[in-house]
Amino acid sequence: MAEQLKAYPLLSRIVKAGGHRGLEECQRLFKSEVWNCTLDSKHVLKELPIFFKTTLPYATRETALLHAISTAAITHEITQQCRENKIPGCRCVELKNRQPNSGSGDWQWGGCSDNIWFGENVTRSFIDNLEQEDDARRVINLHNNDLGRKVLKSKVKRECKCHGVTGSCNFRTCWKSLASFSEVGEELKEKYRQAVKVTLVDNVLQGEDNKQVARKDKKLVFLDSSPDYCVRNKTAGSLGLLGRSCRGDEVSTSKCRSLCNSCSLKHKTVEHTKEVKCRCKFVWCCSVKCKTCTKKYSVTTCTRR
Repeated sequence: MAEQLKAYPLLSRIVKAGGHRGLEECQRLFKSEVWNCTLDSKHVLKELPIFFKTTLPYATRETALLHAISTAAITHEITQQCRENKIPGCRCVELKNRQPNSGSGDWQWGGCSDNIWFGENVTRSFIDNLEQEDDARRVINLHNNDLGRKVLKSKVKRECKCHGVTGSCNFRTCWKSLASFSEVGEELKEKYRQAVKVTLVDNVLQGEDNKQVARKDKKLVFLDSSPDYCVRNKTAGSLGLLGRSCRGDEVSTSKCRSLCNSCSLKHKTVEHTKEVKCRCKFVWCCSVKCKTCTKKYSVTTCTRR
């Protein structure tokens, strides 16, 4: 109990760090699309959108993704911090074999596996408990939170260490490790594309084909149609595309121009230069010396016609 009380403020900080990580991954995944996971309020950005329901007034597919990727990122962050022994009372997991040399016969569980179960349980207690209203939105959010955790868990990898004389690999000891969060993000982006619009009937989620959508189906679900993200609509959480800029060294100029055109906007491209370190060499001992080079890049901005 003492360890849990000591860990609580620490876990709160880790939860927020994980949520920001999820938001950053979302922005990376959608940086070259009309909806780019950007939030208008700096206060909300600091405290995270899933903690401020008023910033996500509609249960759109974008809100569904924010819930799933935030929950997955928080679970990932907690599990990672646990592996690094930064959370009191949390340790890695020693998986036990049901029989000697289980699996293919040349390996067995050993070592120290990432404690994904601890990460799941802590995230569930922090995030799912935010859903207090007894309505369709609560059911939707809990479903998408659960999907985020499931996708993270499905990406856990088996890593192994070889044992044998003179470097041979006659036998292996294996453990479970988290995948990189970018892999989880890519999977959730695909789930976003395939998200299902649902209604709540007798506390059961039903798709437009009147078929039940259960948690085992591993689908993102949403209630409301998305707003037009080309147009600024603060109530709906849309910033619009007017005035949006893309750097040519981050998003291709052609892609940015295409985005502007897709929202019936013109575009203006301006060339810029910046100084960067280049031709770096290691100097004995022990420093690195670099020259300064000028690098060109463009900035394309969506403008009115």
